[in-house]
Amino acid sequence: MIVIYASAVFYSTKYDELTFLFPCTRPNCAALAKEYGATNIISYKEGDIVQQILDLNHGPVDKVIIAGGNGASFNQALQMVRPNGVISNVNFMDPSDSINFPAMLWGLGMSNISFRCGFCPGGARRIERLIRMIQAGRVHPGKLLNVKFEGFDKIEDAFKLMDAKPKDLIKPYVLI
Repeated sequence: MIVIYASAVFYSTKYDELTFLFPCTRPNCAALAKEYGATNIISYKEGDIVQQILDLNHGPVDKVIIAGGNGASFNQALQMVRPNGVISNVNFMDPSDSINFPAMLWGLGMSNISFRCGFCPGGARRIERLIRMIQAGRVHPGKLLNVKFEGFDKIEDAFKLMDAKPKDLIKPYVLI
């Protein structure tokens, strides 16, 4: 089982043989996640996210993708992932965040949990793949963009909106 720890990583969920869990509370994001293949929506309002995932999976999961949250998300990921599992982070952390975790969560350093962190790769090859996914109807980027700004001078406003995270926001976009 794979846990995608965010409400914005929808396009990677069309795998029939896998179960995907999306921790989120915004109804528009939950509906879109289900449309793109999420099998379960988890809400912190209904209890501890880690426990909900462990209960649904009957134990730890194979992979966790952190695409939102803060430094504490790593501790939650370590509690969810099995030994020899993988934790991937594509979330841009706040400069004030610290990532600290108890050695027991990491199996005293012997659990062989892999951490993969970094920006999503770019380049022509990736863009070509994304275009093929759009052409095949697997990705509908317009559904992810729900707040429109117009003009170069509105870029800062779009970033401020992302930082404020209003309840109905998925992703803003700026037409230049």
